[in-house]
Amino acid sequence: MGQVEDVLKNQPLDCGVCNKCCRKKPGILLFPEIGDDPAVYGENVEIVDNRPILKTKPNGDCVYLDLETGCTNYENRPRVCRTYDCRSDYIQWIAKPRTERRTMMKKGLLNQTVQKEGRSRLKAILKSRPTQIAAD
Repeated sequence: MGQVEDVLKNQPLDCGVCNKCCRKKPGILLFPEIGDDPAVYGENVEIVDNRPILKTKPNGDCVYLDLETGCTNYENRPRVCRTYDCRSDYIQWIAKPRTERRTMMKKGLLNQTVQKEGRSRLKAILKSRPTQIAAD
């Protein structure tokens, strides 16, 4: 598993549009100290534990998430959205026993799109670098 994790971490990340970064509870945390300006989001910001966060819809999704088009505020998305690395979710998922992975999918903890995209990317990476993995 360590070899696969190393290969994945060293590959550039291209967003697969799973929207997982848009579904954080209690909301998307804003970091003014590294460039997030809460004023940009206007009434869609609330203060929780003295920190600004984006409000969420009743189902927990970010107020800017449109399930068909993605982020409706993409150009102004917060730092945490710009740097979210979904590969760690997939790495944690494939490390679990198959029965546990199936249970997680049934509960909606990892949607099929993320699972299929992760598997596809992993296969492509492993195909393109077989000697690197075999060397360990």
